[in-house]
Amino acid sequence: MLEVRNLKKSFEKYEALKGINITVKKGDMIAIIGPSGGGKTTLLRCINFLEKADEGTLVFDDEKFNLAKINDKDIAKIRKKTAFVFQNYNLFLNKTALQNVTEGLIVARHVNKNRADEIGMNLLDKVGLKDKYNLYPSQLSGGQQQRVAIARALATNPEIIFFDEPTSALDTELINEVLDVMKELVKEGITMIVVTHELSFAREVSNKVVFIEDGRIIEENNTRDFFENPKEQRTKEFLKKFLNNNR
Repeated sequence: MLEVRNLKKSFEKYEALKGINITVKKGDMIAIIGPSGGGKTTLLRCINFLEKADEGTLVFDDEKFNLAKINDKDIAKIRKKTAFVFQNYNLFLNKTALQNVTEGLIVARHVNKNRADEIGMNLLDKVGLKDKYNLYPSQLSGGQQQRVAIARALATNPEIIFFDEPTSALDTELINEVLDVMKELVKEGITMIVVTHELSFAREVSNKVVFIEDGRIIEENNTRDFFENPKEQRTKEFLKKFLNNNR
């Protein structure tokens, strides 16, 4: 479905990504974990062209693209099949929850407003915001805003959704309401790549884990083996710290 090969990205003299390879199959829920500053978010942003990679190839739906030379037309074509959920929601502050969900459908997809509203309301119901259609972001909690962002991502029926630390801006008590929605998406078989520091969530719902540090993949494996039988010493150290903090 999606394959990235030898992805490299530098910011001036700083090498953020040093040759990343990753394969995503339909229905995968891949958790990308690792210490802050390791390159996790940069990886997602390069795959979705929010940052331009210096080198690498992307194969999406059997079509191959040069990440350093890809044109705007091909970027638009790929983005029509993907969605991105940001850690800080990125909602339109001057639009209601419903308008935030329907804006892309009406403006970019030219969907009839009545049909777009129907889709938007169904999706807001789906994420537990049935009574919040006409509220503005300032009237919603952080968890509710992130659920609006998830509904917006679902609106275009994407083949894959990228999540960048979707709970990092939330208070502890609001984290679970977002993770619960994401768990339901996993049950539905929606393909997802999730950058997260919520390792308990990654362990519970992902089918594959990728551990990134210093711009490199240190280890990747199916979720059970990753947590129960890590191969690399650095992975063992990282997981030990996590387990100790969750006792």
